[in-house]
This record gives sequence, structure tokens and C-alpha cells, in this order.
Amino acid sequence: MKKKLLLVLTLLNCLSPILAQDTSVPESVRRMIEQSQASSQYEQMARMQIQVQYREFLDALSGDVGHKTAVESALSAVLSERAELSARVASGRASTAELTNITDYAYLRERLAPLLSASELSVLDNRSNAPSANQIKQQYAAELTRLSSSLTAADQDVVLDTLVKHLQTASSDAALQLSVEEVVSEQMQSFMQASNELQSRFSGEKLQDVLNFINQLQGNLYRNRSMTEVTQ
Repeated sequence: MKKKLLLVLTLLNCLSPILAQDTSVPESVRRMIEQSQASSQYEQMARMQIQVQYREFLDALSGDVGHKTAVESALSAVLSERAELSARVASGRASTAELTNITDYAYLRERLAPLLSASELSVLDNRSNAPSANQIKQQYAAELTRLSSSLTAADQDVVLDTLVKHLQTASSDAALQLSVEEVVSEQMQSFMQASNELQSRFSGEKLQDVLNFINQLQGNLYRNRSMTEVTQ
């Protein structure tokens, strides 16, 4: 049954550009198409946000795979809900008060608390709603070390600090109103800006290692984007 439903939704998505121009298509079918496309987009955005902001937390959870999957599913549902309501506020179909309510940390905590142990909930409480500079640096540190044998520890700090600066400048709550493609474009722009700045600070083998690192991040970003599309 699920496979049949997935096939129907896939066909509807493929036909939507044609159906959108066909005035004979029933309004109920149009709404089904629009809701399916919007839902898929919000889920993709939630997955991308989880990879950047919550992956370390999820990977550190105790228990079996089922426990981690349940927590990630609940987290994805909250982030998708935020993205959808943000879009509705932007189009005048919902109030900012509603958005303020679900973007507050207390709302996320209430949804996840029943699934977490006391220690896991404490870890979540210690995290800010937005990833800190240190969290972002930790996310990319291992990849940089793997690809940059010529860089000293001080050099790596310069690279990571520059990358974090551009990523944090580009990120904001308004990003929830962007499409997945626009979010990817924003992050790609941050990588390019960091690369341009770092080219003025390194040369020779060190510069090549830095560029290899940035290129790897760009490739990872596109691969993650493709994976979220496949899982729909």
C-alpha cells in the first residue's frame, strides 16, 4: 500500500507542472499536489538542519537504533513544522505569535522529553537553539585533519574560524523561509567566501590542502541534498 501511495505521489509531482496549467483539473487534486510538494520540501529542510545542528547529539544517544530513530523522527517533525509555519507566516496565512510559540526551545523540549533519559535531556538543555561556533568547528575538524597533512594546528584553527564566520553570517531564522535549493545555495556561497578569504592567507601546499577541504565540503553538501531527494 505504501509503495502504491509513493508511486501515486511521484506521478503527481512529475505531472504537477502540466496540471498546474490545466484548468480542467479538480481543485481537490491541485491541493493534493501542492500539499505533497510542500511537505516534501519541509522534510528535506528539516533533514539538512539536523545534519548541521543535531547530528552530533543524535549520534551520542545511548540505547539501540530504534531509540535514536524515534528521537530523530520527533526532532524532524518539529523542525518541519517550524519550516511550514514560517512559510505560512510569510504568506500571511498564520500569525507571528504562532511561530514564536513553536520556535521557542520549550516547545522542542516538550516534544522530545518523553523520549530522552534524564542525562540525554540535560545534554539537549545545554545546547543553544543555533549551533555554537565550537559545535560547527567540531563538525568539520575531522574532515580538515584528514585532508590537510601540511597544515599545523594553528593553521587549522584559522581555516575553521574563517569557515565558521561565513557560515554564521549566512545563517538566520529567516533561512526557514527559503527553499531547499536556496538553503544549499546559501551554504555554497559561504564555502566560496571562506575559500576566497583563505586564498589570501595560505599558499603552496597549504593552500592546496585548504582548497581540497572546501571542495570536499561542497561535494558533501550536494551529496546530502541528493540523498534527501532519494529518501522521499
